[in-house]
Amino acid sequence: MNADPALSGTFKFAMNDGDTYVGKRTPNQTPDIQLNGVGIGKPHCVVNYDSNNRTVTLAPNNEDYKRYKVMVNGVLLEEPVRLNHGDRILIGSHFYYLYVDPMVNFEETADYDAALKEANKDSMGAFSDVEYNNKLKEMEDKIRLEN
Repeated sequence: MNADPALSGTFKFAMNDGDTYVGKRTPNQTPDIQLNGVGIGKPHCVVNYDSNNRTVTLAPNNEDYKRYKVMVNGVLLEEPVRLNHGDRILIGSHFYYLYVDPMVNFEETADYDAALKEANKDSMGAFSDVEYNNKLKEMEDKIRLEN
């Protein structure tokens, strides 16, 4: 998912049976899905697809899940969780993904702004609507600059 609707849905990752590693590339290791930036670990998280049961499990960083955060539907993962069609995933501070089960609806989409609000609800809860919208714009601008 992306703040720019034209970019949302441009990256699609097919799940292979077994573990798919997500994180930074190092001289000794190349994760299956490479991400860079502040707050991305080496590795960051693991996605496991079990084709026999058609289940996908997302496991957070096992060394420091608070430092290398992974959120599903706005909830910080402390332990592995089974993904459901339509789950919104935040990896690090600004990599948003939508889990789509192609057997349910291959064309599923999600609203980026809603996902951003959901992932930041705890830190944004103390603001009024005007302050909230200003803070949201500030965060989006920061993400654009980092990209």
